[in-house]
Amino acid sequence: MPILFFLGIVIVVLAIIDIIWTILWVEGGAGFITKALSSSLWRVMSTFAHGNRKALRLAGPTMLTLTLLNWIFLLWLGWALVFSGSTNAITDTVNQTPIVWQNIVYYTGYTIFTLGLGDYSPASPFWQIMTAIASGTGMLFFTLGASYIISVVGAVLNKRSFSSSVIEIGTSSEEIVKDAWNGNDLSNMNLLLMDMSDQLSVLSMKQKAYPLLNYFHTTNKKEAIAIALPIIDDALSIIVYGMEAGTQPNPILIKKFRNCISNHLETLEATYIKSADEPLALPKLDQLKKDGLPVVKTDVFESQMAGLTERRKKLFGLLKEDNWQEKDLDL
Repeated sequence: MPILFFLGIVIVVLAIIDIIWTILWVEGGAGFITKALSSSLWRVMSTFAHGNRKALRLAGPTMLTLTLLNWIFLLWLGWALVFSGSTNAITDTVNQTPIVWQNIVYYTGYTIFTLGLGDYSPASPFWQIMTAIASGTGMLFFTLGASYIISVVGAVLNKRSFSSSVIEIGTSSEEIVKDAWNGNDLSNMNLLLMDMSDQLSVLSMKQKAYPLLNYFHTTNKKEAIAIALPIIDDALSIIVYGMEAGTQPNPILIKKFRNCISNHLETLEATYIKSADEPLALPKLDQLKKDGLPVVKTDVFESQMAGLTERRKKLFGLLKEDNWQEKDLDL
C-alpha cells in the first residue's frame, strides 16, 4: 500500500535527521526527537527518584541506552513500513510461501543489522535498491552510534575530571584563596586559572554538543560539577572583590575564567537549569582575615557582591537541579 511506503520513508528520514542532528551538529544540541525523549524520561525518573542521587546515577546511562534503542526502533519501523508498501516487495526464496508481516519485520531487521540476505530477497530491481539503502542506514547508525557513545562517555569523564581538579585544590573557596596566598599576593593562581579555564571552555563546548551530559549524575561530591563550580566561582569572587588591590593574580586570566563560568552557566540554562529564587549565601572573609590575608571590610565585600545576584541564582539553580543542597558545599 503506497500510504505505508510513504509513511515509512517519512519515519526513516526523521530518524536519520535526528541521528545526524544529535551526533554531528555541534551547535545544534540534541535532535528534536532525542530532545523530547530525554526531557520526558528525565521528568519521569526525577519524579520517581525523589532526589535519591543513587537512583539518579542511573539516569545518564539509561537515557543514552534508550536514545540508541529509539533510533534502532525508528529505523526498523520505518523500513518495515516501506517494505510493507507492496505485496511483491520481497519473496521467500526457500519455501515460496506468501509473505506476512512477521517476514517483513524479520527481513528488515537482518537487512539493517547484518547487511546480508537470507531466506528472503527483494523481488525487483527497485526493491533491491531500497534494500541497499536500508543496509546503508544501518551502517550509518552503527558508525555514528559508536562514535556518539565514545564522545558522551569521554565528555562525562572530562566533567568529573574538572570537578575533581577543583576540589583537590581546596574543599572551599576560602581554602583555595588561603592556599594560593604566598605572603605577598595571589600570583600562585595564574597557572591554575589558565589551565582550568581551558578545561571549562572545552567542557562547555561538549555540553552544548551533547546535552545528554546533563543527566549523568554522581553520588560523589568531589566529582560533581554542581558543587565544584560554585566553589571555584566563590574563590574568584573573593579574589576580585574581597582582597585588597594589588594582591590579585593576572586580571586577564581572572576575566577569562569568570567568562568561561558565565558561558557554561548560559549553556546549562538553555538546556537544563533554571535560576533559583534565591542566590547562594555569600562566602565569609572572617577566617581569611584571621589567617593574615589582606581582605576588605565585610560591608564593602557584600556591596560589591550585590551585582552578582543573578549569577549566584544560576549557580544555586545548578546545585538544586543536580539534587544537591547548599549545605553540600561544605565538604
